Amino acid sequence: MKASRLYSIAGVLLFLAAIGNTYGLLNFWRVAAPMPPVRFPIGHADFSYAQVALGYQVFCSMCILFAAYLAWHLAALARTAPRAIGALGWILFAYQLLGVCVSRFFFSGIVLLVAAVTAVCIGWATWLVSGDRPAHPVQSERALA
Repeated sequence: MKASRLYSIAGVLLFLAAIGNTYGLLNFWRVAAPMPPVRFPIGHADFSYAQVALGYQVFCSMCILFAAYLAWHLAALARTAPRAIGALGWILFAYQLLGVCVSRFFFSGIVLLVAAVTAVCIGWATWLVSGDRPAHPVQSERALA
């Protein structure tokens, strides 16, 4: 399988994970909204637990969407300029492995499965792209002169 296809699959899976996270957030908000707000001060403002959880989940959804965009961008780079990917693919792989660990401890079932399949796709694609590099270092013209 080509690296660009694997990165694209990972991008779609990450996008679906962001949708799932947002769906879970909406369900939490529907349950937490009628609860009496317990306020605690943070800085110069008072926030309820529901507001803090809402902010955290929106931030998490944005991080997942950014990872989906990054995977989609790496798919385009794998087609046109695979050498430009560099360490970015391995960094995205490490990010997704962290997501697998978090999913293992705090979630289960489909969330863990999607996180693991996404990590495998990203790791496999990055391994394929890094394997395309030449075995010997390329010398510049200055070194040859």
